[in-house]
Parts: sequence; C-alpha cells; structure tokens
Amino acid sequence: MTLRLRLALFIALAIALALLAQGVLGYLSFQSSLYATLDRDLEAYAQFVLEELHWGQWGFRGRPRPARLPEGYVAGARLVQDEGVLREWGSFPDELSLPRPDSPAEIRTVGLWRVGTLELGGGYTLQVALQSQQVLRSLQNYRDTVLYSALLVVVLGAGAAWLLAGPALRPLRHLLAATARVAGSGDLSQRVPPGGSGELGQLSQTFNRMMERLQAFLQREIQFTRHASHELRTPLTAIKLQLGAYRQGYAGLEETLQVVEEEAERMIRLSEALLTLAREGRAQRVSLDLAALAREAAAGAGVPYMGPERLELWGDPLLLRQALLNLLDNARKHAGGSGVRLALERRGGFAVLEVSDTGPGMPPEALRQAAEPFYRAPGTRAPGVGLGLSVVAQVAQAHGGRLELEANTPRGLVARLWLLPGPPSAAGGGA
Repeated sequence: MTLRLRLALFIALAIALALLAQGVLGYLSFQSSLYATLDRDLEAYAQFVLEELHWGQWGFRGRPRPARLPEGYVAGARLVQDEGVLREWGSFPDELSLPRPDSPAEIRTVGLWRVGTLELGGGYTLQVALQSQQVLRSLQNYRDTVLYSALLVVVLGAGAAWLLAGPALRPLRHLLAATARVAGSGDLSQRVPPGGSGELGQLSQTFNRMMERLQAFLQREIQFTRHASHELRTPLTAIKLQLGAYRQGYAGLEETLQVVEEEAERMIRLSEALLTLAREGRAQRVSLDLAALAREAAAGAGVPYMGPERLELWGDPLLLRQALLNLLDNARKHAGGSGVRLALERRGGFAVLEVSDTGPGMPPEALRQAAEPFYRAPGTRAPGVGLGLSVVAQVAQAHGGRLELEANTPRGLVARLWLLPGPPSAAGGGA
C-alpha cells in the first residue's frame, strides 16, 4: 500500500469517526426533543381520558386542563383494577402487559410505543400509550440523512486527500527516486530538487547536505589513497634502483645499505602517520598528566618547557605523544631548531599546547592548507611527506579540540593544540 493511499484512507477514517460522533450526538439530541414533545402529548391524552372518567370520582383534585390529542398519533388507554381491565379507549397494543397495582407513575418506551402509567388511588391505574408514525419517520429520516451524508463526505474527503497528497508527497517521491539512483549506480552527485516546506522540505535539504558531505568525503578518500600509494611507492622505487645500482657495480655495499635504511625509516614514519590518521574516532582515552607528557617530549627534543607541573586530562597518550613529536619535529626541520619552545596552559576551559619557533614561518595561503594530508608548502626543502600537521589536527579533533596555526611575532610559526580536558561525557563543559 502506497503512502499516498494510506494517507487518504487515514483521512477518510478520521472524517468517518468525526461524522459518526457528530451523528450519534445529534441523533440522541433530536430523539430527546421528539420524546419530550411526545411525552407532553401523552400527558395531554391522559388528561383527556381523565375528563371522560369524571376525574373527581377517583380522588383527583384541581381543575383538569382542556387538552386534546394532537393529530397523527395512534393512541390507546385502559383503566385497570386488580389486574383486570375495566375500560379501554382506542387500540391499545396487545404486547403491553398490565400494570401491577403498586406500579409507580412513569413514562417509558416499549417497542414502538410510548407508555405512561398513572396510579389513581383506590386500586385504579390508568395506562395510556401513544405511537407517532411522524416521530418514527422523523427518526428514521434523521438516521438515513446522517448515514448517507456521512458516506458522501467520507468519499469526497478520501478523494480530496488523494488529490492533495500527490503534490504534498512530491518531495518524498523525489527523495525516494534519488536514493534508488544512488543505491543502483553509486553516484553521489545525485540531488533532490529543493522545494516543499515543513518536515519534507527539511528532509530534502538534509539529504542534499548529506550527499554533499559524502561526495566530499569520498573525494578526499580517493585523493588520500592516491597520495598514500604514491608516497609508499617512492621509497620502494628508491630501494629498487639502489639495489640495481649495487648489482651492476655502480654503488658500494655501505652506500646501498645506508639508502635502504633511510628509505625503510621513511616508510616506517609514513606508515605510522597513516595508522594515526586511520584511528580517527577510535581514540582510547584515559586519565593522564598532560604536563608530564609535555615535559617528556620537550626534554626529548631538547627544547624548554613552560607550564604547570601537573595538568590532568582525559586523552589518548599515544596520540598526544605523536602529536607533540610531530609539532616539535616540524619546528626542528623547518626552523632549524631556532627559538623553539613548548608551552602548556589552561585557557577558556581547554588545555592548550603551544609549540613556537622563530624560523621562516609559512605564508598565509600555506597556513590555511598546512593541515591537509600530503600538503607541502611551495619551496619547502625539508624532508617529509606532508602528513605531520594532518596527524596533529586529527588528534586534536579526536580530543574535542582543534589545531591553530598562525605566524609568530616577529617571525616564525606558532602551532597551538586546543584539547578538552574532560571525558567524552563532559565534552564541551571543560574539566
């Protein structure tokens, strides 16, 4: 069953229930009004009978009302004493039982009749009955009107819902067609036409944004894989050429071993960087002393450390150590170790690690792209594959923070690593 048909049926059902409730309440109100009129006529008919009985004979007091039976009724009455009928007026229905001597005065409905019982005293009971074909026809007409009008309105409502549901569900049909095309072809360039309002319009916009992000992610993955393959093949090619030169006698053994060792070391660093990037979103965070980690890294790099003696942080020690080593190694290679220092402080609910140098720094365009994988600033002569700052940025994101790069004053580069000190559940609130 399609959503359009289901929506039309639901609307038709809702209309039917509303009309049913309205019809039942209206019928009960109309029936109550008719019975009230019928009861007044029944009382008038009882008075009329009492007048004929010379009412005072049975102990009634007060002056009887001059009332007559309205036209259009089938009426009957009988005077009963000790379960025996003394006198009967009109065509009293046979299906009505005789009243008991102690029956209270009442008006009730028996089949198609409205029956009233009046205790006259002295063992006499007057029983009157009215049947109004007009009332019965009015009730039947009311039921028929409610039934047929409800059916007509339900059918018209279902048809209108069917017609209106088509344009209303058009964004959903576009979305369904687009997802089918994506599933069948894998083409992430598919988009749905913008339009619509409310939840369906938001769903279309969200789908388009999701596809844009997936397409951008796929393009980055393809580019990353292409660069990674190229960078891994470069040292292997160098090793192969060096071994060929050695086999043909153009290179010595020591020279060959040195080249193989350097290229193997390069592949190890590249593999470690790629593994770190692949750990995105899978950081194993524990409680650690970031100040001790920073002091250890600074001492290993031979640079001064400025910061607190202890700073608790919920993080992954392997990733944080790798990020610090990358920043310090980057400063050493590009700044020649001039003016390099490592600082740690709390700032705005974050733990901030800062590595600064007084080297040549980076131009503004390079600062914006330096954290992209395999990016190397134009004119860079220092060895590397362009993954160091990408790894640092990835580590910062894994810890709810970010990497900032800015020019140092008067020269050099400042790399600032912002980290959330708290556990993941407290992310955003700081330590």
